[in-house]
Amino acid sequence: MTCHVRDSVRQIDPQSWLIGGEFVVSRRRSAQGSLWGDSHGWGYTILDPPPFPPSTSPLPPESHVRLIHDAGDASAVWTFGHAFLKVKLVQDTNTATEEHVTLKWLAERKLSFAVPSVLYHAQDDDKRYLIVSRLPGTTLNEAWRSMSDNEKEYYVNRIADICVELSGWESDAMTGVDGKELPDNWLDPCRTPHDFRAETLKGNCLQLGMECSTFVFGHNDLGPSNIIVDREDLSVGIIDWEMAGFVPRGWIRTKFDVSWGMDFGWRDVGDDLLLAEWRKRVAERLGATGFPEVNNSWKEWFNMRYKMRASHRIEIN
Repeated sequence: MTCHVRDSVRQIDPQSWLIGGEFVVSRRRSAQGSLWGDSHGWGYTILDPPPFPPSTSPLPPESHVRLIHDAGDASAVWTFGHAFLKVKLVQDTNTATEEHVTLKWLAERKLSFAVPSVLYHAQDDDKRYLIVSRLPGTTLNEAWRSMSDNEKEYYVNRIADICVELSGWESDAMTGVDGKELPDNWLDPCRTPHDFRAETLKGNCLQLGMECSTFVFGHNDLGPSNIIVDREDLSVGIIDWEMAGFVPRGWIRTKFDVSWGMDFGWRDVGDDLLLAEWRKRVAERLGATGFPEVNNSWKEWFNMRYKMRASHRIEIN
């Protein structure tokens, strides 16, 4: 029997946890020979599940294993020492590039910023499991409000430079790094299920007026919660590469301009302009470096598709 995503982690005992019935995370006193560790000298490893389902219970309130993200029971993230466990429903991304594939592709390249290491991955009938290393620092979402104007400008320019860096890798197909589908729902909005086939996404981009003779690599979700900053040494890390892949050059800047999914996640702020400050500033910087945009076309297209969905007239071709 499958479980809800948010119920994927069950405690067997204080030192072991059953993950979706697929594998066990075990903690021991020594970090030697472990896949990863924590700040207290413990080590973590992965074990096969026992032949018969063990007795388990929900995580107790005092557990160091914590659920830190729960997106409508479609995806969830837990902390395990110096690692994160990510669990996500496959849904309409069954034929899309998986995040662990992209991370391994990035690990083979020289980058000016940090990315997580893949520690373990697995999949069952309807969910994907990924354990990645934790990057040092805090999210830009947490740090931004305490930054000086100079610091803010530094990180705006830094992320724009990273977009330029990533766009140096090109492809003749609008796909993920392994040629599979690119799961960016902002390129096929207001449709269930999404159609992420390369020809569909390219057709959508052509309709919006983007130049599509060559596609450049992008993260495609550089919101402030996916950027890790260390304000001491000014280093940057980028996490959550699920949407990464090759897109029209015009989409890199347009995504920042139109995607409210890349706003700050501050629940105590109701000012839309303030919440959008980060992405709007990066978009402006990308414009200064020569990235084109199709903002108005995308907004008109989105509104049209939104109305069509309300009329139940959007279908996959």
